[in-house]
Amino acid sequence: MQKDLVPKIAIVVVALLAMVRAATAPPPDPIHKPIEEKMARDAYRDVTQRERQARREAAVKFPGDPWSQDDDFHERENEAVRAFAGSHELRLSDVVRAVDDGMRERWPTSGQPNPKVPPCRPRLSY
Repeated sequence: MQKDLVPKIAIVVVALLAMVRAATAPPPDPIHKPIEEKMARDAYRDVTQRERQARREAAVKFPGDPWSQDDDFHERENEAVRAFAGSHELRLSDVVRAVDDGMRERWPTSGQPNPKVPPCRPRLSY
């Protein structure tokens, strides 16, 4: 009977610790300011204007492999988002949200982003 209680007690303790940690966690770093509408649009424009070149480079790196090309492109996109957030002292989540909002709302940009995703056929070797 007692053996049945040990896993349940462990789960309750872990859940309580997680709730205490969440309740006492500090707010986001105050040195990073929240993003404003104009800056959000600038972030979207900055990230999306790199898409065409990044996709070309990925196609050269992985010819005939759309999944790997897309995977490589998104790594480059991740670097662009992080660079923009860091250089403008913005929260990364705000810049990611700006890119997402821009795609959903079709904000104007120099190059229209490609919202399509190729089928998942990962390469067999890395």
